[in-house]
Amino acid sequence: MFVRQQSEIAAQGRSGSPVGSHSKPKGRGDYRHSKALTRAGTEQSWTRRYPAITAAALAGTVVGGPGGVAAAMAFSAHPADSAADTRIITVAPPQPMVQAIAAPITNPSPTASASATPKPTKTTPPNPYAHTTLSQLEPTALYGTQNTFAATATQWQNARVIVKVAEQRKMPLYAAVIATATAIQESDLVNLTTATNADSLGLFQQRPSQGWGTASQITDPYYSTNAFLAALDVYAPHYMTMYLWESAQAVQRSGFPTAYAQWETQAARMVLAIVNGTAPN
Repeated sequence: MFVRQQSEIAAQGRSGSPVGSHSKPKGRGDYRHSKALTRAGTEQSWTRRYPAITAAALAGTVVGGPGGVAAAMAFSAHPADSAADTRIITVAPPQPMVQAIAAPITNPSPTASASATPKPTKTTPPNPYAHTTLSQLEPTALYGTQNTFAATATQWQNARVIVKVAEQRKMPLYAAVIATATAIQESDLVNLTTATNADSLGLFQQRPSQGWGTASQITDPYYSTNAFLAALDVYAPHYMTMYLWESAQAVQRSGFPTAYAQWETQAARMVLAIVNGTAPN
């Protein structure tokens, strides 16, 4: 049974704002007419006067569906005569409500779920750098005497950036070896944020005045590495068959071109450790 105080309805009506789909208050005559028709069995008062309240909506108020009683009663909040403020109207819900209550949903049987077609699984493409060897990182003969050192955490981090950018550009990892050896010679593999040698900055001592970018760009290791590797493709497209120092010099135009060669073994071992996951954290 639905019970509603007429005083609540009248209080809402005194605000002067239309409620629901109606634009003016209802008088006592409407309620009497509605009750008379209900008793005569010719209409159902709720569904006649408030077509927005369907049998399914009323069923939801009984079984605790979305909105509940408050939602259903919101549609019926219409003002009444002030003389009827103290009356209580009791209205029985329409009979079709019982038929609108849905049957409980049961879980599918294990047999049905087992027979369902499995969704295709996504496969990760193979990593082209997964099984890199030292010989692949030194495709040409070494040039001159090699020097090595114990890299610091900062140097390892910058070397990781160089390897990552080379992989993102889908270049052979020998390009990362060239870039790492060049950065060792130019900056000790440290990102220079204070200009040295005129306006040289970053891992590769690139110069804003020579068109390498702004100072803030050059001191971003990702940007400077991308700039170096892009220039390597342009100025040394056959770097896979060239000495490391020749490739580096084609980009850097250094006054000491063969100085890059001494760091090839160091750079190759660092790149190999990064790719194989054996580099220190």
